[in-house]
Amino acid sequence: MQHTRNCALHEEVYRAYITRASTSDLDNAPIINQILKRRSKKAKLLNYNNYAKV
Repeated sequence: MQHTRNCALHEEVYRAYITRASTSDLDNAPIINQILKRRSKKAKLLNYNNYAKV
């Protein structure tokens, strides 16, 4: 796609890609937030400042 000369097609594909899983029936934001909270809790329980250090 990065070499296409059709700018409209390129933009359509890009917008579809960046908005995936964002409609109400596919919205995964609550699941992602839950994962982030649990990772933070795990890091704190193991005496780390953040999950990346675990």
